[in-house]
Amino acid sequence: MKLLLEKSYKLFWVLIPFVFMYGLFNKEHSAVLNIHATYFVINHLFFAGLIVIFFALFGLGYWLMDKFNRELISWMTAYHVFISIFGLLILLVFYDDVENLEIDYAFKQTLMLLMLFTAAVTIAAQILFPLNFLVSFLRNKKH
Repeated sequence: MKLLLEKSYKLFWVLIPFVFMYGLFNKEHSAVLNIHATYFVINHLFFAGLIVIFFALFGLGYWLMDKFNRELISWMTAYHVFISIFGLLILLVFYDDVENLEIDYAFKQTLMLLMLFTAAVTIAAQILFPLNFLVSFLRNKKH
């Protein structure tokens, strides 16, 4: 676990081709996001491309911290890495499936609320990324 947190950039970089391939194989699929009276149609390839960019930036940031021998706060790194990876992958893979289910309306709304909660937690966890870097630079602690 400690090695995974110290080399978390490798985890992000390894997932990039898989996310991109998923987007390529599902490029004809799209998710519809309804906010009040406005519908946003998001293609899976576009969303996968955004995730690839985020994973590349996260990997680059963690790699730079490793190269400059900066010690990151382990709990912040763990929360950010796991929430980012699992949250974004859950949204990429399951959002369209939940949206197109032919089930009871109340249960479908519950699942959509769960997807919204997953998105909110994933977005909120992104605050840990720059905060972890900032605190690490201010502590001026090297490993």
